[in-house]
Amino acid sequence: MSQVVIITGASRGLGLALALRFLSKGEWVFGISRSKKHWPEAFKKARNSNRFSLTTLDIQSEAAVKSYIRNLKKKVYRIDILINNAGYGGVLSRVEKLPLREFEHHLRANLLGTFLLCKHTLPIFRKQKKGLILNIASMAAKRAVPQLAAYSAAKFGVLALGQAIAKENLDIPLKCITICPGGMNTQMRSSLFGDEDAQCQQSPDFVADIILQIVEDKIKLETGSDITIRHSKVTDIHVPPTN
Repeated sequence: MSQVVIITGASRGLGLALALRFLSKGEWVFGISRSKKHWPEAFKKARNSNRFSLTTLDIQSEAAVKSYIRNLKKKVYRIDILINNAGYGGVLSRVEKLPLREFEHHLRANLLGTFLLCKHTLPIFRKQKKGLILNIASMAAKRAVPQLAAYSAAKFGVLALGQAIAKENLDIPLKCITICPGGMNTQMRSSLFGDEDAQCQQSPDFVADIILQIVEDKIKLETGSDITIRHSKVTDIHVPPTN
């Protein structure tokens, strides 16, 4: 039976790479993006598959997220996989020069959205007694990056959120895994460090392939685990205590 997959930030980069892999497996992919800017290219790469849809959604709005999940559940009856991939890179800045509004933006875009999608999908997973949550964090969730303090803090929060969700749901076969990629050749990386640096990083396609292996249980991870993917290889798997 085909699975129903929700992916945020699905119109480009890692999100789109994941969408294409799930589509190739015959799954239904419901993508979320902040705007329609990259939709034409995304649909082209997906060969206009009728199993792929994109929706604009403010994932920082609880009312909007709650309505989206409720309406999707009515439409497809179940949800199998939630991938929180949407993120915001911002600009490089020392802490003492970082505006409060920029710090708050990171927390809302990189942590609050993930929290809200998890919050309103978890009741469905618990009722189904089944589900998989993959939260895309960053190497910055394991080792803070100078001049990216706000981004690092938010991604550390994503890691903690995933561990808490895992511990709260040990009574059912639900998994919550945190993915911590190192640098990737994406527009976000390019905007922060330049095109030359971005082109030296691992590809979103490689990271997507590793994530698909996790979904297919070819890479076996316990709930609450985090996996680091750096320099085009898996460099660390951490399993936190369950108490």
